[in-house]
Amino acid sequence: MKKFLLLLFILTGAALHLQADVRQGRLKDGTRGVVFGDIARQYAMSKVERGSRIEFRNTRHKVTFVPPKRELFYNNIRIVPGYAPEKQLTSSSVFSRWMRRRSQSDIVLSNSDWNSTLRPLMNPRSVRKHRVYTITLDAGHGGSDTGALGRYSREKDITLRITRRTAALLKACKYNVVLTRYRDQTLSLDARRAIQKRQKSDLFVSIHVNAVKQRSINGIETFALTPADAPSTGGKKELRRNPANVRDANNFLLAYHLQKAMLSRTGAADRGVKRARFAVLKDITCPGALVEVGFITNQREEKLLNSAAYVEKISRAIAEGIISYHRAITYSK
Repeated sequence: MKKFLLLLFILTGAALHLQADVRQGRLKDGTRGVVFGDIARQYAMSKVERGSRIEFRNTRHKVTFVPPKRELFYNNIRIVPGYAPEKQLTSSSVFSRWMRRRSQSDIVLSNSDWNSTLRPLMNPRSVRKHRVYTITLDAGHGGSDTGALGRYSREKDITLRITRRTAALLKACKYNVVLTRYRDQTLSLDARRAIQKRQKSDLFVSIHVNAVKQRSINGIETFALTPADAPSTGGKKELRRNPANVRDANNFLLAYHLQKAMLSRTGAADRGVKRARFAVLKDITCPGALVEVGFITNQREEKLLNSAAYVEKISRAIAEGIISYHRAITYSK
């Protein structure tokens, strides 16, 4: 009888191990998180450690962590999460503890970064489905606001050229496209948001050009609104909820598809999918993202951004990113 009960306990423990929920963990600062290895097992992902890099992969997903850095890679696209993923010794399953009394190394990822960043990418069915027909494209700056200045060009002119061409491409694909500005005019951030709300658009993409003092810096980056319970990229943790935070997962999924398409089309340096509380994204009533298509302060990229061929590449990429997002939320299995 005792042997039977012991065998039953072992088998039950094994069954619990296979069906167990994802274990909870904590980052060093006390932030609640999930043990990513448990998630990886649910997706039948294998784990490989190469030095400081920990990679989980299957035929569809590859997630690479590089602790203690505040970054990760999903299918080779760089992502800057709200919190740095941490390599920790996590307690093993009930069955393993009972049999071996040992612990194993794993990654703890904040709940915010799982729910609003990786989960939408790995399981698009988890994001809200919605119509994608009317798209508002926002050409950054304009009129008296020139935006960033290069050696011979202005951000406001580049963004308008890209926005107009992107609109034409999307219209050819039967989308209804609204521009916040069709010409060189001054437009406040409130006015841009108001246009999106008035048109009841289904997506909002704001197009910008980057600038920094260090002229060697180059590449493309895309921003989604920062979740309420996380810090922005390079910023402090702010527990502040904005109206558009109700669509955090959709916002990030859109930003990812835009970044992926732009990198694929241009071969530019990947500066990552990031988070920021940009005013233009805070209270729009649809999923939105902001793209930085290059650095006007970099000599090579300024030249590219003023060439018709590169404007075509970027415009096609933005259109493709929007269409890819539309397909992901519509046809995901």
